[in-house]
Amino acid sequence: MEVHSLMKETFKGQIDHGITLVDFYKSGDNACQEQLLTDQSLVQEVRFQAAVAKVDVDQEQELATEYGVSSVPTLLLFKDGYKVETFVGQHSKEELKKHIISYATMSDSCV
Repeated sequence: MEVHSLMKETFKGQIDHGITLVDFYKSGDNACQEQLLTDQSLVQEVRFQAAVAKVDVDQEQELATEYGVSSVPTLLLFKDGYKVETFVGQHSKEELKKHIISYATMSDSCV
């Protein structure tokens, strides 16, 4: 399993169903690179509950603007097409996993 790279054309298709954590990052930024390593580790642990994806803000400025991303890294958690959480800055695998699992075990009527 890997962290999927998303573009404007593939973004909606990825977030519309299930749970997806999307990391908005900037190439060459140290904090972003560290977060991407965390994301890669997280993918293995949540592969049955969620997808993990990334968006390069330099290549997809329109997506970053549409979702209000003004600093990086910013991680957005989506459930069935709706943004349910926003994480600005670096976050641990454990913290992200806790949030993903909580949405994965929540009934659909709670979102």
